[in-house]
Amino acid sequence: MMLSKTSEYALRSLIYLAAQPSGRPVLSRDISDYIGGSAPCVTKVLRWLAKRGILYSVKGKGGGYMLRPGAESLNIIDVIEITEGRPLEIRCILGHDCDTNTTPCPLHPQWEAIKNREIGFLRGQTVGAISRAMFWVDGGDSCRAVLGPDGCAGFRSLAARFSVT
Repeated sequence: MMLSKTSEYALRSLIYLAAQPSGRPVLSRDISDYIGGSAPCVTKVLRWLAKRGILYSVKGKGGGYMLRPGAESLNIIDVIEITEGRPLEIRCILGHDCDTNTTPCPLHPQWEAIKNREIGFLRGQTVGAISRAMFWVDGGDSCRAVLGPDGCAGFRSLAARFSVT
């Protein structure tokens, strides 16, 4: 499954914001620097998320973006569907319309099982849980990024922290 840049930036931004102290807005440029996205694109996504009621947008000095209460409970599929504006579709890997076709492709039974497992995994991963796994490494009151072997914080090593069973 490939994510659009919009969904990718939204998910990464929400995960990062979930790790921030409550009541402390974060500048869009700081978010874009951390997630590795272009500032104009990330800012556009953040504005869009604020209009949809997922983020607070605080204007003026000391302003920025903060998660609204309950946003931590959004799962990966929720974020994708909100940003894409349509239900998530994981299509046949051969490009067939297996779900409506009377003769599905030869890979359909195995692909259906994989697809259902992937959807279950994505539904089980919330913004808050991912953020805690990435940032709250010592269980204390301080937030610090988990650095990967390449010295980059978090997102590049995210897949290693979550396993599909």
